[in-house]
Amino acid sequence: MNYLYGDKKKKDGETLKDLEDELADLLFTIICIVNDQHISLAKAHERKLEKLYKRDNNRYKKK
Repeated sequence: MNYLYGDKKKKDGETLKDLEDELADLLFTIICIVNDQHISLAKAHERKLEKLYKRDNNRYKKK
């Protein structure tokens, strides 16, 4: 992320595939925490979307 959008220089051989893998690692870790804490990720996501749609209703369009 930092080399795509920040000021970090890209390493030789570093690809978007590496970013995919890093994001997958993050998602896996988040899901493990969610499961361990008995949190409904679906409900939390829905609450977040509702908050964003209300606050930024001109920026996002609900489908």
